[in-house]
Amino acid sequence: MFTTNKNLFIAMGMVLLSFTACKKSKSGPDETIPTEKTYSFLVSAGTPAATYLVQTGSLTEGTLTTAGNGVATTYSIITSRDGYYYGRDNSSTNLVKFTSDNKKNTIVKEIPFNQISWAGYSGFYAWKDDKTLLLFNCNAGLQFEYAVLNVESMTITSSGNINIPVPTNGDNYWGNSVTFVGNKLYISYCKELKSTGQPDGKAYVASIDYPGMNNIVVSSDTRFTYPSPYNLSTPGALQYNGSAYFLTSPTVWAGGGTGSPYGVYRVINGGTEIDNTYFYELTDRTKEETIGLFDLGNGKAIVKILDKTQIETYVDYGAKNTASYYVVDLINKTKTRINIPISRSGSYAKNVLVEDGKAYIVTNTGDGFYVYEFDPTTSTVKKGLKLDGVSSISRIDRIK
Repeated sequence: MFTTNKNLFIAMGMVLLSFTACKKSKSGPDETIPTEKTYSFLVSAGTPAATYLVQTGSLTEGTLTTAGNGVATTYSIITSRDGYYYGRDNSSTNLVKFTSDNKKNTIVKEIPFNQISWAGYSGFYAWKDDKTLLLFNCNAGLQFEYAVLNVESMTITSSGNINIPVPTNGDNYWGNSVTFVGNKLYISYCKELKSTGQPDGKAYVASIDYPGMNNIVVSSDTRFTYPSPYNLSTPGALQYNGSAYFLTSPTVWAGGGTGSPYGVYRVINGGTEIDNTYFYELTDRTKEETIGLFDLGNGKAIVKILDKTQIETYVDYGAKNTASYYVVDLINKTKTRINIPISRSGSYAKNVLVEDGKAYIVTNTGDGFYVYEFDPTTSTVKKGLKLDGVSSISRIDRIK
């Protein structure tokens, strides 16, 4: 059921953290010392399974393992940026900014966080800039809330309710995704009906002026429903050339399968209404479903398209090879398959990293988890780093 599957998202926000450091390579006196890069993976490994955050300096070669690496922690990751992790202390309601050296987690600052009713399955976030992180929640599926965090000082600079009309008659909101276009904030969501436990057949977008969090306009569209949950891992929205793009994703996992299309819709030119002239349906909705909208740049994105005929329950997302990866041109409405064998989806994982025009996709095609480097300029794929002994992956990030 649609309602029951909500609780499955809670575990996705609870993680144990650790990572290994990388070293700078030597350079001669006349050489420019390259900027050190650090990439991190949030993975599950071992028996019984534990969660680790491990690091490497290269995505294109070698083997990375959790053997001898890792430290248990009570922190869960919300996001990361510029060498720091931002999360929540699971033993309290505190927000934590921290680093890790694979032996210990070092708190930079910890602050109380009771301004909004944060929950792992209904919380989501958006970076406004390098210093400003917005945290959102939909309290009890009824009231959208926000808190603005200055990550340098670790202070909540403003917070409150977002004046999106609260649903009535026992209905509630779900399926949230968010993006900024300049100072315009967009939140897309759907409404679940108490009478059916299913969406009401619409998708909604609220446009909000930031930082005032006012001038709210809500538009809806009956051509599609169930925006892809942003959650703490998989992106479901992006901005390009002044417009906001959103993915609709009524998957078996999240929505129980509604018969609605999987595709992309938008709000153009910083406007306030869903563009009624645009919708790009990505799949044969009876046979395929789509997860994730990973920004590739230049009006393109990477999506995972799954063989829906093999999926009966949420377990199948990690147990069966159902996922293919595609480059989607949002402007010209075309898609091109990336030459990676059909793999395990991993459901709502942030397993795609885009950097310097290339995409790094972490997936298991049957021989364990590897990083596949995709170059869109040549449409070539190279098999790179192996993640040894890993049973699942939740996210990949560039840390430094």
